[in-house]
Amino acid sequence: MGLVAWASENQRRMKILSAAMLLTALSLPAIAAEPAPLMTVLIKGGPVVQGKGDVDVSLTVPDVNVTAGAPLLSFGAFTPGQSQPQAVVDMTVTDADGPVTLIAGGPKDGTWTASRAVRGKMVVRYRLPVVNAPPISGGPPTNLRIDGDGFSGEGGTIVMQPAVSQPYRVALHWDLADMGAGAEGVSSYGDGDFELPPGSVKRLGDIVFMAGHLHREPEKGAAAFSAVWLDGAPFDPHPAMRWTGQLHSWMSNWFHDKTEPPYRVFLRYNPMNAGGGAAMLHSFIATYGPGVTGDSLKVILGHEMNHTWTDVGLDKWYAEGIAVYSQALLPWRAHLLTTDEYLADLNQTASRYYTNPLKSYPEDQVDDHFWQDTRIRTLPYDRGAMYFAVLNGKIAKASGGKRSVDDLVQAMIDRKSAGEPITDDVWIGMLRKEIGPEGPAIHQSMMTGGLMLPDSDGFGPCFHRIQKRIRKFELGFDPHSLVTPERIIQGLMPDSEAAKAGVRNGDKVTYGVALDAVQGDVHRTFTLHVTRDGQTFPITYLPRGEEVDAYQWERVPGVPDSKCRF
Repeated sequence: MGLVAWASENQRRMKILSAAMLLTALSLPAIAAEPAPLMTVLIKGGPVVQGKGDVDVSLTVPDVNVTAGAPLLSFGAFTPGQSQPQAVVDMTVTDADGPVTLIAGGPKDGTWTASRAVRGKMVVRYRLPVVNAPPISGGPPTNLRIDGDGFSGEGGTIVMQPAVSQPYRVALHWDLADMGAGAEGVSSYGDGDFELPPGSVKRLGDIVFMAGHLHREPEKGAAAFSAVWLDGAPFDPHPAMRWTGQLHSWMSNWFHDKTEPPYRVFLRYNPMNAGGGAAMLHSFIATYGPGVTGDSLKVILGHEMNHTWTDVGLDKWYAEGIAVYSQALLPWRAHLLTTDEYLADLNQTASRYYTNPLKSYPEDQVDDHFWQDTRIRTLPYDRGAMYFAVLNGKIAKASGGKRSVDDLVQAMIDRKSAGEPITDDVWIGMLRKEIGPEGPAIHQSMMTGGLMLPDSDGFGPCFHRIQKRIRKFELGFDPHSLVTPERIIQGLMPDSEAAKAGVRNGDKVTYGVALDAVQGDVHRTFTLHVTRDGQTFPITYLPRGEEVDAYQWERVPGVPDSKCRF
């Protein structure tokens, strides 16, 4: 810092005093900043017998200061779509003053308060009995469950969140001795125990944990990409996971990473919506079940991996829209899917969107009914994908082919990396800069339920748009019948395929079925297990109604594959 002129003797003395204080400070040994307190977590797995097991968890949290009656602990006990919340038993809490009496919230609430103030070192112990209760409707595949002889789940369904706001270092340890020799614990943070630098304790809620006798691809090593699963997959996951590793490496380069970041796939069984997935912190859950193969997982693997880079904090229309738009496009560009495979995925998305009876449903109302109606749940995915295709065509034409929607997506990723604000207005401003007033107008139309229809050549020179008559998705009864706790068929349409197959008003559905994949495949039948007059039996039918006008794309004759990958 440079010298300044002093206007008075008093100022001169102050300068001398400040200099003396600086010299004194420099002569003293440096005082290191006190490290952030360390929260420790111990996950202890018990033996798995006939699909049941226990997970014991212990948390030690220093420097707690929570007033009486304030929230103390929270837990993801209830996962949407599950028939019952995750049970928590044998729970004890102590602090510097001894045992703490807890006041629990409702059975689906997953919160606890303390009857008195809690201070100092808090120790929390509890047990999670793991039982694979059947789900009743679609929901994220993140609940704590057992596969083979091990367990897995989202961190928020295993580790409680203490009500502390200051940064903590976090150390997690596994004790799997009771699960048998060779059992391992892994997470989104890697293999075995780990310690995290100072940060929010909520970090553990956004990762995946898996423990047991694991299968891997590749074998243990330094590869950035890895996949793990327990026994139960109906196919050999190794080829599909090797394919995913190749795609991850390609996408890392596509999104301008200097080095390939670590990434892990967790494969789990999903009885409700097999073939789906859930994006987590630098990892994702991919699910299998009847009818799922390694090849059929490729598109969802591409979809979920997109989230690693493209999720920037905007709502589902952006996060899921760009993921669906890119889920087959990027593997196709990487020569990991054929042109026909890319076209098949594009047309499945188009079919589901353009035959959707609720395709004009406003985007700002989607969240309120997201898990109640598959026709609403799929809109941010399908309409969002077509929205990005519309934008891509407009940007390409406005720039003479020099720019595309890829440039805008990368700009959003760069903003996130730089810590710059990301809002809807920022995105709309980018659109206005690229294509003028038409950009905000297209966005507003999408948000209010307007039809998103790309140009005929909107997916490159290899394809052109055609119009077809396709039967719309129609359950044949009120869709809410499948998401209520009672699951009683109501509102049966007399002339529907459901009625023709034998479904009746008043039938009780004894097993829930997710409909996202069924809605997307015009040839896929649907099986309800119903109970009527004390008898339970299956009813299978094609959930389709009348034919409606829809759009598809087909190959342009004579255009070689080498010209296709736009």
